[in-house]
Amino acid sequence: MNQKTVACSLHGTQKIGLLCTHLAHSLLDQSSVGFHEYNDGDLGRPDAWCHECDAKLQKVTGDSEQEQWFLACDYKILCASCWDEAKELNIR
Repeated sequence: MNQKTVACSLHGTQKIGLLCTHLAHSLLDQSSVGFHEYNDGDLGRPDAWCHECDAKLQKVTGDSEQEQWFLACDYKILCASCWDEAKELNIR
């Protein structure tokens, strides 16, 4: 991914983070869906996913399955500040 920043309508230009679709939508309805992250150091924030996606990750046995899991998470690009808000909401 070449783009390392995003223009957020709430927070302006920020570094990016990837959230699974469930975490991204949790910001809209303020529901807590759990929070897991893996920092590979290439973006503004680590990739993050919910409990539901984590349960599916635990069943992954190979690279091909991991790629399918990643695609199924339907990751959304959010700004770092929105990512931080999702983490705060979902680690409670």
